[in-house]
Amino acid sequence: MSSILAFFAALMLAAGIHPKDTIAEAVVVSSVKQSLKIPEVASPVTSVTLSAIEDRGISAPRNLSAVVPGLHIPDYGSAMTSSIYMRGLGSRIDNPVVSLYVDDVPVLDKNNYDFQFVDVRRADMFRGPQGTLYGRNSMVGILSVETLAPSVYQGIRGGVEYGSANTVGARISMYRGRSGTSVAYRHSDGFYVNEYDGRDCDKSDALYLRVRCELDNSRVKMDNHFALSLHRQGGYPYRLWQDGILQPVNYNDKSGYRRLSFTDGFRAELLTGGWKMNSVTSLQLLFDSMDLDQDFTPKSMFTLTQTQRQYAVTQELIFKPVSKPEWWDSQTGFFCFAKYNNMSAPVRFLRDGINSLILDNANANIPEAFGTLDIIEEQFPIGSDFGIFTYNAALYHESYFRLGRWLLTAGVRIDHEGNFMNYDSRADVNFILAPSMKEPYLLHTRYDGSISNFYFQILPKISALYRIGESRDKFSGQAFATVSKGYKSGGFNTQIFSDILQNKMMTDMMGALGVHLDSEGEGPDAGNTTYKPETCMNYEAGVRLAFNGGGHRLTAALSAFYLQCRNQQITVFPPGKSTGRMMANAGRSRSCGIEAELSWSWKGLSLQASGSVLNAVFKEYNDGRNDYSGNVIPYSPSSTLFALAAYSFAFDHPFFRSLEISADVTGTGRIVWDEAGEFSQSPYYILGAGLRLGLPHSTVFLRGSNLTGTEFDTFYFKSVGNSFFQRGKPFRITIGADFEF
Repeated sequence: MSSILAFFAALMLAAGIHPKDTIAEAVVVSSVKQSLKIPEVASPVTSVTLSAIEDRGISAPRNLSAVVPGLHIPDYGSAMTSSIYMRGLGSRIDNPVVSLYVDDVPVLDKNNYDFQFVDVRRADMFRGPQGTLYGRNSMVGILSVETLAPSVYQGIRGGVEYGSANTVGARISMYRGRSGTSVAYRHSDGFYVNEYDGRDCDKSDALYLRVRCELDNSRVKMDNHFALSLHRQGGYPYRLWQDGILQPVNYNDKSGYRRLSFTDGFRAELLTGGWKMNSVTSLQLLFDSMDLDQDFTPKSMFTLTQTQRQYAVTQELIFKPVSKPEWWDSQTGFFCFAKYNNMSAPVRFLRDGINSLILDNANANIPEAFGTLDIIEEQFPIGSDFGIFTYNAALYHESYFRLGRWLLTAGVRIDHEGNFMNYDSRADVNFILAPSMKEPYLLHTRYDGSISNFYFQILPKISALYRIGESRDKFSGQAFATVSKGYKSGGFNTQIFSDILQNKMMTDMMGALGVHLDSEGEGPDAGNTTYKPETCMNYEAGVRLAFNGGGHRLTAALSAFYLQCRNQQITVFPPGKSTGRMMANAGRSRSCGIEAELSWSWKGLSLQASGSVLNAVFKEYNDGRNDYSGNVIPYSPSSTLFALAAYSFAFDHPFFRSLEISADVTGTGRIVWDEAGEFSQSPYYILGAGLRLGLPHSTVFLRGSNLTGTEFDTFYFKSVGNSFFQRGKPFRITIGADFEF
């Protein structure tokens, strides 16, 4: 390790680089949209800075789970999954309930939400609906990530680490002049073994590159960042629940995920004519592919290969007055985006699937005297191609009124979205009815067409904040109350088209034989291909307090919320042995809870805690077969807990500078896995610990996770009428070093 550090030190001297760290000096601006400083925002906010991110090994957004009260990002599936749950709401597919912004650029597709935290200067989670400023998919909050900029830091920084499952990570960044470049790589052999072939099924490799350039003069500030990421992952460690026993991971067909994504974001700030104008423009490209053994058993039933080619542009303009009275401030903004997704999702039926999913159902409706239906092919594809175009345009305004210790905020957003989809699902099979038919019959089944929908949303917000004391006082704080509206966009159920065509194929097959069914069964049809936007009204009150004196620094925050939701989007599985899943709208639901944070430091000792309790239920939800009204909303934990204690020893030694010892615990409350409440995960706790040794220009660390080897399930779903679970990651240990020059 010393040779590596010496090499980079020599490299800097040869290049004439003189390290300059102004991270602590610069004034942090969370976002160009946030006209108010974070202590003035009338919403609960959790901020995690660069030192905490790197010290705790927060390598991705999912590691913020429970650190942010009520936030739950389960670690399962692949980088494509990125499910987020908070305040009882969430989604496993399609649109998220929390928006992600990186350097003020909105990440439009949740497939890009799982990315590496490399030189993340700060991550701010604003909880509660942020619809007025951020619009769609910010229904219960936004995560605003700001990366390190060359105007803040000059020098070289990086790190290496090695851990359980042959997990290797390395990163290196150089900031010089007006530009900065970061590169990171991560590999893991995985933690789960597929017993079918004895191989690790969740191997992964990820490469991340970011280049950031800045220009600043008296009138114009410009900032451009380019990010590229590559992911290649195996999958998926799903275990069959059979006869009351959780079986080992055991499936026979290829599964995995690959992703290549590009983002180029350009920010500009211009002072002109008494106004400050901020412009944020981005180009976003996403190319990914997923292979899936959809039955996750050793049987050869059916597989899915889904590929996406997605292209998007965004534009935002924000106007703020420079000359204004002391008692009033405002901002007015315009936002728009256009996105096109060319997606192909063919399902390949194999012999076992042909028999159990098609022929068994068909033969049950054929009189015995007619004979037995059979499909000649050993396998055949159901092709599904989609062209999906989405656009959004919004106009918003917020005003801020300062009346003594009071700060009042009022705002509204008018948001419009349009969605268009062309679809083409098709299959060709040769079937025969023996002994009635002498020759096979070629059946061509097709389901194609186009569909569109349009939405308008009005998203108001009013809030009041009262300042307690002054920030320079020993004791200060804020009390606030907020009423706001948020929404999550509607969309199309692309993953259900194979089931629709399968039902149509069966009907066409029976028609070709002269057998006309009285009913096409309970399967999905064209009416299931769209779902409505989800909306919520949030009523919230809270307090933030701070004490600073006698060497003690104490901060505390407490908030309570009541949330009413309409048309909540729920992931459901069609009845019977279906092959897909779809989004449906529940009628009404409500969620209420309390969230709290506490931090205390004195000399070398620091304590931190955050937690939440939640009660979220359906008020009206009947799916046509069952009435789930009054039942708990699935997938969101009833509580979260995070607690950390650390002590740092400072040494008067030229080589050994400091030693920090820490321990933490993460708790997750009961999670109900289905609307009926048949399956659930009991509360569980994960213990971690860390050791950090400070050296000149570097820190060596040892970090452990799930030290007690707690067993828990992190995901549940159904496929072909079977139930599956994924177990959480086991005991892990990591050793590594960070360096900075």
